[in-house]
Amino acid sequence: MTFNPLDELVNEIKSKMKAILSDEPYIAILDSRNKYYYFDEKLNEKKEIIEDFNKSLTIDIGQYSLPISAPLGFFRISDDLIFVIFLETGQAGNILLFQGIVKNYTQKIIEYIENIQMMAEVEARAYKIIRLRKRKKPKDYVEIVCPLLRQQYMDKKFTYNEGLVLKMCDGTKTISEIIKSVKLPKDEIISIINTYKSKGWIEFITKGDVEDVYLMGTTEEIGATGEDIELYPVLLEKYRDRKFSFDEGQIIQFCDGKHNIKQISEMTKKSETEVLEVINKYQLKGWLDVLQNPL
Repeated sequence: MTFNPLDELVNEIKSKMKAILSDEPYIAILDSRNKYYYFDEKLNEKKEIIEDFNKSLTIDIGQYSLPISAPLGFFRISDDLIFVIFLETGQAGNILLFQGIVKNYTQKIIEYIENIQMMAEVEARAYKIIRLRKRKKPKDYVEIVCPLLRQQYMDKKFTYNEGLVLKMCDGTKTISEIIKSVKLPKDEIISIINTYKSKGWIEFITKGDVEDVYLMGTTEEIGATGEDIELYPVLLEKYRDRKFSFDEGQIIQFCDGKHNIKQISEMTKKSETEVLEVINKYQLKGWLDVLQNPL
């Protein structure tokens, strides 16, 4: 299961719902274009119904709609966001018992998603992290980003492990340097940084011309160094039996060390930015290597 900054908030919402009704609620949060920000795997069989119904949804903010075809509830929480609840057992009318909970958490959900969107835009525009097995030192100035815990949050309470990571987020250390310094699993370190980044507690600042194994910048910036570098991602063998989301799986299947970023983009009909986002994610988890030459 991949990390989602909304996990903690949605689990809190579910616990409130289960205190009212013992039926297990399953939740999806999506926009009017059927882009998901949160999606319970148990809803896979209902995905087509959700998306078809969402396309024709005309309710106003604060209103709800209950389709006849399934025990689903659609709540519009903003101009563009829909909160969906599914009850595997029970009557669809029971979903209305959760109307107050949805209303109480609406602002938090919107703030979380706004932070996710903001960071996605920043990262897609400027900060692509590609780990290279071999590379020459760039001739030109290269920017890399370092996480910085904002001043106003430094006196907040954190768990022991969170504290170990966040005290290193001082704006001078790259993510790779933090991973080397903190004696915690890489996945946990990345998860902690992502959690507080999505909350807006961490910002990324840039520094340049630093010797680090993580080369930062868009593909256009890499090309500007005077070398046309082709990157060939390869999924490590021990992770090839893992499960991936449908969209990620489309990209991962071509991460065999034989296809470069551009080729994967063309074969999957996805932008190079989308391909890089998936590769960056699993490279940071240690599941992928990125080569300069094909296997």
